[in-house]
Amino acid sequence: AGVVAGVTPWNYPLMQAVCKVAPAIAAGCPMLLKPSPLASLTCIELGKLGAEEASLPLGALSVLTGGPPDGVADGAARLLSHPRVDYLSFTGSTRGGREMLGASAPLTRRTGLELGGKGAMICFEDADVPSVVDWAMLGIFVTAGQICSATSRLLVHESIAASLLERLREASGAIRMGDPLLDETQMGALISQAAAERVRSEIERAQHDGSKLLCGGAEPPALGKGVGGANLDGGYYVSPTILVDVPLESAAWREEIFGPVLCVRTFASEEEAIALVNDSPYGLGHAVMSADEERCERVAGALEAGTVWINCNQAIWPQTPFGGWKASGFGVEWGEAGMHEYLRHKTITKAAAGHSWDYYGAAAGGQPTE
Repeated sequence: AGVVAGVTPWNYPLMQAVCKVAPAIAAGCPMLLKPSPLASLTCIELGKLGAEEASLPLGALSVLTGGPPDGVADGAARLLSHPRVDYLSFTGSTRGGREMLGASAPLTRRTGLELGGKGAMICFEDADVPSVVDWAMLGIFVTAGQICSATSRLLVHESIAASLLERLREASGAIRMGDPLLDETQMGALISQAAAERVRSEIERAQHDGSKLLCGGAEPPALGKGVGGANLDGGYYVSPTILVDVPLESAAWREEIFGPVLCVRTFASEEEAIALVNDSPYGLGHAVMSADEERCERVAGALEAGTVWINCNQAIWPQTPFGGWKASGFGVEWGEAGMHEYLRHKTITKAAAGHSWDYYGAAAGGQPTE
């Protein structure tokens, strides 16, 4: 595809870089990698490994660091507007994706966007409740909800809602928060003070808009030390939060919060559940939980998303393509399909010298050929 600019976010910084760099280099494309200034160190190490251990040719991989946490710095702006950049691969927020697409438009440049999401998990009445609770928590509380594919909406069949929510409340309250480098930690801090303050304000806004608080909340976690001696009161920690009866028109239900906040509603029928999930500007990853395999397949096929998990959550394999629909972007990463993002198609049609279709016959002065 030519010279590639890869712009990566601060969450999963090394993985996000590798899934762009590896296929680009394998396809023969020089890569200019621009990581988030909030998490650049692993990308710098990746560049060193490429030069020193993988013996990449000079210029095959360059890493451009710096810039403000939000917005586009001068160096990045020059990169994105440079006419020699043939393909732009971006992972980040939907707002950032629109900026990237805007930078590509004057150049008519191909652009791959892996953007935000507002994933949903549908839990039918025959689902195994303990496993649903675990998968629901993994879908929103692992990485403190700072993942685009988070299933931040939970739709529970009304017949089991009371019992499931009670289990979910108890389990969420027992999450061990603290130092993320320790094995016993189940949830760490948010990326920055600004992120923590923004998520807390979204929780307050949701309650003001009519959502009811099941557990957690906007207040900082209780005073004391978390796992590894972490000061939960002084760090950028947000309590695992569950909101119930979330209004459909509220920002909490429709917009990505990017924090440990789960929004819950009940449903009465399969058709209602599908409609609630698809009534969203996003379409990245959803999950379906049921003992009925035929229903799972049917619902998965009806959901508008690039990935649907059946009786599991957040299972992403490097050999399977991953990408979004609607405002969650376009283009894919991982798998053979992800490799093709860095390739262009060309058709060469060949005929034998002297051959013609004899379309104009004798008027052309030539002789018909077999």
